[in-house]
Amino acid sequence: MEKKRIDDYEPGPLPSPRKMDRFGFLKQENNNPPDGLTKGREERRVRKWRKMIGVGGSDWKHYVRRKPHVVKRRIRKGIPDCLRGLVWQLISGSRDLLLMNPGVYEQLVIYETSASELDIIRDISRTFPSHVFFQQRHGPGQRSLYNVLKAYSVYDRDVGYVQGMGFLAGLLLLYMSEEDAFWLLVALLKGAVHAPMEGLYQVGLPLVQQYLSSFDRLMKEQMPKLGEHFTQEMINPSMYASQWFITVFSYSFPFHLALRIWDVFLYEGVKIVFKVGLALLKYCHDDLVKLPFEKLIHALRNFPEDAMDPDTLLPMAYVIKVSRRLEELKQEYNKDGKLSLPAEIKGTEKQMQ
Repeated sequence: MEKKRIDDYEPGPLPSPRKMDRFGFLKQENNNPPDGLTKGREERRVRKWRKMIGVGGSDWKHYVRRKPHVVKRRIRKGIPDCLRGLVWQLISGSRDLLLMNPGVYEQLVIYETSASELDIIRDISRTFPSHVFFQQRHGPGQRSLYNVLKAYSVYDRDVGYVQGMGFLAGLLLLYMSEEDAFWLLVALLKGAVHAPMEGLYQVGLPLVQQYLSSFDRLMKEQMPKLGEHFTQEMINPSMYASQWFITVFSYSFPFHLALRIWDVFLYEGVKIVFKVGLALLKYCHDDLVKLPFEKLIHALRNFPEDAMDPDTLLPMAYVIKVSRRLEELKQEYNKDGKLSLPAEIKGTEKQMQ
């Protein structure tokens, strides 16, 4: 039987109109993300950013070289939403990849075939289903998502397609074109600026296992009381933190918080995922140490609304120091940690199902 491609499907009916938040997600009860800065402050902030990056990003590299601390501080405060797509491309190195590879994306989408096409089509409706861009079945948003994921599965056949990749590509498509989103995905997975992420999606999820092992050690070192309680209740990071790394918090975290984390992640690398995870546990520490297994699992997958406030959580995360210890744990893991990794952490492949 001939395989169906997404282009063979007719778009479904448009979803019935409902109220949306400022990011394009359907509003739920008690789901009102903060509107951020006042209009005047936001306009001043945008002007500062435009001056910093120049027309189309022409001044960006020069400014980063001259004032790296200013750039880091401004990114940690949050990139203006109207400039987010462009800045993400600049800080990730994806703009350079795009310019060096003209026509490659079109070739991958139009002329190549992928063994993952049916898997991608099956999963597309699970990616940001409450966002207006992706709601229409086989509509423009779902087609763009299919094209980006299919193109990557052809570009890197060793990785191909894994379900969690849809949330990365979906998030990027909300801020840039298909081709731009594709090259940013390449920049992340292949390591244009920071360590490559492809190990998060390779067979056996080797990088997920390394990160969970390191996170477990960091948590027990920085919060020994909570670590002891988790050990007694047989809680390990694979039960709650796999998706943090696989989707960089884009799977189940409030969107306004995920965006702020992504701003920093693209500039500073994966250490912010560790920092935010540790900050969450610290914020909820006194409650978590009292809970039995079943309630712990629920709490670790459903953090309270006040813990998800970027202006509360991120300053806590920024002061946590992990860089040097992460490097030590990486060396230790590569040397002999794989042999002693808890069996429970090896079951992460099922976490995105």
